[in-house]
Amino acid sequence: MKKYLFTSLFAALLLVGCGTKNAVKQTENNVGGNWTIDSVTYSGNGQFESTLLQDVTGQCFEGSMWYFVANNNRGNYSIEDPSCTTGTRNFIWSVPGSKDIIEGDLLIKPTGDNYKSETDAGYRVNVKNITENSMTWNQSVLVDGRTVIVSMNFRKLAE
Repeated sequence: MKKYLFTSLFAALLLVGCGTKNAVKQTENNVGGNWTIDSVTYSGNGQFESTLLQDVTGQCFEGSMWYFVANNNRGNYSIEDPSCTTGTRNFIWSVPGSKDIIEGDLLIKPTGDNYKSETDAGYRVNVKNITENSMTWNQSVLVDGRTVIVSMNFRKLAE
């Protein structure tokens, strides 16, 4: 009886551990592919100017093209707006911890051309929603002592 109970408990723990890993892998697979940012929005009233990922303004990110490789967690994004600093930026990305398929954190770490980070700095964004065709990232920032939610709204492109 004790042997049966121990075996059942071990099997349950193994299934829970694998389930978490599978949920992270599923999220990584959902993120993989080509995306564009349709809009960057802000909660609250008023006009906001923000620099996202310590790169360019939210307005410059609108229309940017993003590519996520699911099998090696690399990617890049291209700023297309000619009034901004255009070009392609590389990054590595991961889904830290145990996250479910619908919502969780995503870690973006800017890199050089060789996908090596010089500063090891990264940015954690909350994946508020992800489907086969859309994804929304939220990030909380303080503006004049108030919390403002910055939302980056992605649309998946046909491959």
